[in-house]
Amino acid sequence: MKQSIGTFATRWDEEWLPELKGYHKTWDAFDLPGASVDDLLKHLDWTLDTFARLWDIHFEIAVPFLVAPSMFHDLYSDVFGETEALHSYKLLQGIENASLTAGRELWSLSQTAESEEIRSLILNHPTGEIVAALELSDEGGEFLGRLRNYLHEFGMRSDTVIELADPSWVEDPSIAIENLKHYLSDDAEDPVEHWNQLVAEREQFVTDAREKLAGYPEAVRGQFEMFMAAGQDGQRIQEDHNWWIDQMGNHKVRSVLLEFGRRLAASGTIADRDDVFFLTGDEIKDAIATGTPPDMKAVVAERSAEMDRWDKVHPPPMIGTDYGPPPDNPVTRAIGRFFGGPPPAADPERPDVIKGNAGSPGSVTGTARVIIKLSDAGRLNKGEILVTATTSPPWTPLFATAGAIVTDTGGPLSHCAIVAREYGLPAVVGTGMATAVIQDGQQIEVNGDSGEVRVL
Repeated sequence: MKQSIGTFATRWDEEWLPELKGYHKTWDAFDLPGASVDDLLKHLDWTLDTFARLWDIHFEIAVPFLVAPSMFHDLYSDVFGETEALHSYKLLQGIENASLTAGRELWSLSQTAESEEIRSLILNHPTGEIVAALELSDEGGEFLGRLRNYLHEFGMRSDTVIELADPSWVEDPSIAIENLKHYLSDDAEDPVEHWNQLVAEREQFVTDAREKLAGYPEAVRGQFEMFMAAGQDGQRIQEDHNWWIDQMGNHKVRSVLLEFGRRLAASGTIADRDDVFFLTGDEIKDAIATGTPPDMKAVVAERSAEMDRWDKVHPPPMIGTDYGPPPDNPVTRAIGRFFGGPPPAADPERPDVIKGNAGSPGSVTGTARVIIKLSDAGRLNKGEILVTATTSPPWTPLFATAGAIVTDTGGPLSHCAIVAREYGLPAVVGTGMATAVIQDGQQIEVNGDSGEVRVL
């Protein structure tokens, strides 16, 4: 573990990331529509093997990038005391990563909509009609071209991150357009200015910590510096690995499968291109290779109905035997700080309080906006409190609009907590029940220091 913490950032930058970029280059270079059936089948085999390799890398890097900031938190708590523990994350904030870059680039794109005509068009048209409306004028067409360039570079991601059947932003730009609407509002704030404030705050916390440590033995100071640097790398790579593997990797596999879906729909095997996601890999291969295309529509209908049935089933919190809490070690503590674990017990003396984990400091009172799917992001107004099950990197632009965040799952090292701190938003994560208990439109108070949400 200690060896991996000392080397994982170098391995990511010099070994794994170049390897990932090479795979993406191969995907980009393959001519999906023009490929023969034999070449397409070989490309599918390569794609699935490569996807497995992507996830091998994912879990090699995941353990150290989670454990490093967690162990830094432990060390910080040991040295400065439990009351100062949440401040440890201040020393890890303001670190450049792919999610923040994508958000800033979308902001920059919004600022190119300089004319009142384009701004009004985007702000006042329904999201689904904006692309068609932009195509009606030369100026609109130029802005649409810039939007498509942005999507080509930053849009290979979707709401759910790990669902192959979910369209990427490149295919359906509505989520990006909803975020553009927020960035064009009169009270929108430049994320670069806030970023500079975070960096300055981090540097001050680092300076203060080093001054307090000046009288400690050199071994302690050296360990502090090592874990702080590793923790900062962990925050960066947690977002960047998701960009290259969970998001872009999924998009590339989806693109290959969609080509099979297009051909199977054309042959009559399935009714629609996206029905390919109801078939297994072997079924896809066999159907595309045969001279007499089979009719798989009944199979698709049956599996679609099964999906719909299970979609209405509320899952239990766990199944199987409960063996009690896991052993206490750096890995289990890091995993607990990422996923959250069981929320604190409710206080019968305060029935209006929902307890969770302190994710990002600060206190805000505002209107709760319960949003389960990113496609509903347009309902979130400036300063409202985003209440959701969880967040993932594609949700990052919403943090520029929200006044605070409350989630059902997650701990202080979850994506939500990390990004909330980067945006300076109070966050309570891992409540276990927020989306079920809090009603859309209610007034709530979020205390990111205590990890409590009070329904007013």
